[in-house]
Amino acid sequence: MEPVTPETLTARICVRTYELDSFGHVNNAAYLNYLEEARSEFLKQMGLSFHDFARYGVQLVIMEAHVYYKSPARYGDEIEITATFRDVRPASAFIDYTLTEIASGRLIATAITRGAFVDASTGRPVRAPESFRSAFTTFSTAPSP
Repeated sequence: MEPVTPETLTARICVRTYELDSFGHVNNAAYLNYLEEARSEFLKQMGLSFHDFARYGVQLVIMEAHVYYKSPARYGDEIEITATFRDVRPASAFIDYTLTEIASGRLIATAITRGAFVDASTGRPVRAPESFRSAFTTFSTAPSP
């Protein structure tokens, strides 16, 4: 797989009816699911998968999540989620996301998550396996400390 720049880490999601609230737009809680789905796709684009977590006996837990809602998404909207990593540390990293409605280019939301690696059996913090840290650094907007 050819290396890609952070700008090319993308995922696409089509809004489904069960994600809507009583006002006809995507419920705020659904955005966290969108980010989770996007992270799975980003792993593939970086040459990794969720199976690698089990292989290394680690988990990446989300410690913080912030979503900044800019305009409502509605049923049928196709949303592109782009992301870059930043502040990649030995056991944690931030991911910055932009969610855009594809047809119009309308900004739907921006988001930030902070993930930390933990041992899968003890739940205690651990250093990220080198393959993860290397991939995260490759797709980072700034060098790691």
